[in-house]
Amino acid sequence: MNVTHSAVSASLYGINQGFERLGQNSEKIANPNSGEQLQALVDNTLVEKQVQASTKALKTYDDMIGTLLDVTA
Repeated sequence: MNVTHSAVSASLYGINQGFERLGQNSEKIANPNSGEQLQALVDNTLVEKQVQASTKALKTYDDMIGTLLDVTA
């Protein structure tokens, strides 16, 4: 597996996992009988950081590719 594929895959995986967890947490928050509302809200804060970090990693990769293309052009 090359570095390019790994960087993009890891970033997209982190973003997708974050959105899946947000969906799960939304269900817990919406269900008043679950008793997991507080934990779901706390987890949403962690998920936010996860998605932000994954997005920044993808942006950094995109910037690097753009710079590489500028240098080789």
